Amino acid sequence: MEDMVGLMMVMWLAVAVVVVLWICMPFAIFGTKPLLRALIAEQKKTNELLAAAATRKADA
Repeated sequence: MEDMVGLMMVMWLAVAVVVVLWICMPFAIFGTKPLLRALIAEQKKTNELLAAAATRKADA
């Protein structure tokens, strides 16, 4: 019977962890969206600069 009490405590702890993560997840996702947009914009600029440098090198 004591084994079942320990198992139930572990299960309740796991449920509590999942509930906390479930509540925090949307805030983490919405907080990273602007950062991802900025990273994508910088990557596009870098790709444009690399393409321009490649065409200049090919012309030379």
